[in-house]
Amino acid sequence: MDDDLFLNISTDTSSVVSKKTNSKSTGGKWKERRKAQLSNRGINKPKKENISSANSTAVTKKAPLEKKPEDSTSKDNQVIKSKHLYPAENRKKRPADDENEARGPNKQSRLVEGKGVPGKNNTFVSSLFTSNSEVTARDYDNEMEVHAPSNAPLADSTTFSGLGMNEIINKQLTEHMKLTNPTKIQRSVLPRLLTRERDLFVQAQTGSGKTLAFVLPIFQKLMEVESLNRTTGIFALILAPTRELATQIYSVLETLTRCCHRIVPGIVIGGEKKKSEKARLRKGVNILVATPGRLADHIENTERLDLSNVRFVVLDEGDKLMELGFEETITKIVKDIDSTSRISTTTKLYPTLPKRRINVLCSATIKGNAKKLGEISLVDAEIITASSVPDVEDLEIIENVAAPDQLLQQVCVTPPKLRLVTLASILKNIVKVQTEGSRTMIFLSCSDSVDFHFQAFSKDGKKLNKATNEFDEESDQQSTVLSSPLLGEGVIIYKLHGSLSQQTRTATLSSFTKAPASQHTIMFCTDVASRGLDLPYISTVIEYDPPFATEDHLHRIGRTARAGKSGRSVLFLLPTEEKYLDLIEHYHPNGVQHVSYEELLKTGFGKKWDFDATTWHLDVERWLLEDQSAHDLAARAFTSHIRAYATHLSSERDVFNVKSLHLGHLAKAFGLRETPKKLGINSGSTSSKKKKENPKDVMFRKARNAAKAQSDEFNFM
Repeated sequence: MDDDLFLNISTDTSSVVSKKTNSKSTGGKWKERRKAQLSNRGINKPKKENISSANSTAVTKKAPLEKKPEDSTSKDNQVIKSKHLYPAENRKKRPADDENEARGPNKQSRLVEGKGVPGKNNTFVSSLFTSNSEVTARDYDNEMEVHAPSNAPLADSTTFSGLGMNEIINKQLTEHMKLTNPTKIQRSVLPRLLTRERDLFVQAQTGSGKTLAFVLPIFQKLMEVESLNRTTGIFALILAPTRELATQIYSVLETLTRCCHRIVPGIVIGGEKKKSEKARLRKGVNILVATPGRLADHIENTERLDLSNVRFVVLDEGDKLMELGFEETITKIVKDIDSTSRISTTTKLYPTLPKRRINVLCSATIKGNAKKLGEISLVDAEIITASSVPDVEDLEIIENVAAPDQLLQQVCVTPPKLRLVTLASILKNIVKVQTEGSRTMIFLSCSDSVDFHFQAFSKDGKKLNKATNEFDEESDQQSTVLSSPLLGEGVIIYKLHGSLSQQTRTATLSSFTKAPASQHTIMFCTDVASRGLDLPYISTVIEYDPPFATEDHLHRIGRTARAGKSGRSVLFLLPTEEKYLDLIEHYHPNGVQHVSYEELLKTGFGKKWDFDATTWHLDVERWLLEDQSAHDLAARAFTSHIRAYATHLSSERDVFNVKSLHLGHLAKAFGLRETPKKLGINSGSTSSKKKKENPKDVMFRKARNAAKAQSDEFNFM
């Protein structure tokens, strides 16, 4: 019967619900014990499917990729390719971008290169064309109407001789200086200074000929004194806010002395040896050009300085004199001249000279503080403009100055990461288009930024031999004049700022002025070069950093479009700074032209503009990684730029707000792959009991120190 017994047992294990067992497997490897434990629970891990033979055949038949040399350039290019080079709006956003943007406004979107791979450098590279702030859409196809020059010499006006200049001076102007017709402001000022004894307030566009307007009448009046020689004394005093402007005025006087050697000009400025200046004053001068600080020093310490015969006092760039804090110094100088004056006792000795001191205040722009300077130095002043306004009994401030009509003002709103490559594209295009040579000035906010950009664009450049006007074989990184292989053959880069010595500044300015017209010359500079300098024809002015005061914008662009010639100015703005256009629109009644940064990149870098621009910027980053001194220079430039940014006027705080800056993206424009860690933070040790200073207060304190240092670069003894 046992043989006929059947058990109702199913052999289908899939229908059996296995219960969790506490049985443990012993012996063997860990993987085998784990596998047995899962099997006891009824859990079978599925095996990975093998690649089909068809797919494997396709893979084997695929042509092998051509291997490229493993240099640093190819590695960087591979990284950028994996991130996509094209603008974010032209592609679908990847999750990595969302993750990068979630890191906060002060963190760079970063791409890992070779993360976790032995033997590779694990660095972070931010792509230029991703996560950029949006730029307001504009019509970039608008063309500016070409206007007739507003500051050109008047072809239909009277000649210099018709305005009262004698034959000797007229011959010097026409034959040697190649000047045939006076400008509007010269036509207004010359007859008044020659025939009237009244103070003048001269207001005119920069580049309209103010220097000759007050120099020519003074020179002719002194020529009429037959007994005049260098020992007779000082009859005219000209004060200028900067050394460069004082040197330029002195050079104009030296040119005029060729027609009358009896008149001797002199100059006293900071940076020169006081001993040589004292020797020059002992020999005697008739027209003295000076900066206020150095003149005040000579008044106190130089016994042979005699200002008792001064008949003319000219204050050039009066608003800048007040802005730099020369009010007290000028007041002291004017009081000293008044207290020692012997005009009343020498009237019969010099009958052709004015019987009272004539004071002239000149400026391209007039602000409220200029009125105070006028009250200090002027008496019953007459306001003179290019339109020859009638006599004015009281001193009033008239804000009606504007940029020359023929100036083409362009505005480029650029994301912070793309500032450097956009600047490079503009310079490349200038060199490519203007085949006959060009002169370009680029204004930056601080000296450290000037040093960095000069080094970046003159990398591997050679020093210019001033004697032969040829480049030496070896480069000199301490030089202020270098060639630029980065931009092209024959391109010369200059730098000029107030931290350089006076001898270096003078030599640099002289080299830039005397450079052949067939060369492409580019000068990186601060606002020390924005006032009064009559440089040779400047074709383009680039305001890479907006000025700290709106009137400085007018002075910067005044370096081009001078004396009726054409000119172009390009203003860089961040997307958060577009309101700045409302502050300067009254300077441009003919409007401004908006240009797209993408179009500039296309014209500068060619068809593969995004790839070539990225490669160009990677070369700058790689240079900073390889050269520690260059990296430190870039870090200093970035921190100085941020501190200078915080010194904008409080009335413009809604336009230039440090809190609105994307520090990571802005650091990218200095070739840095991350922001410096010690930005605005006091690194010195402090006592544990002393309350730690707020980092924001530290930044603003250092910003104030930076503003003071910027002002000090003009304030020379």
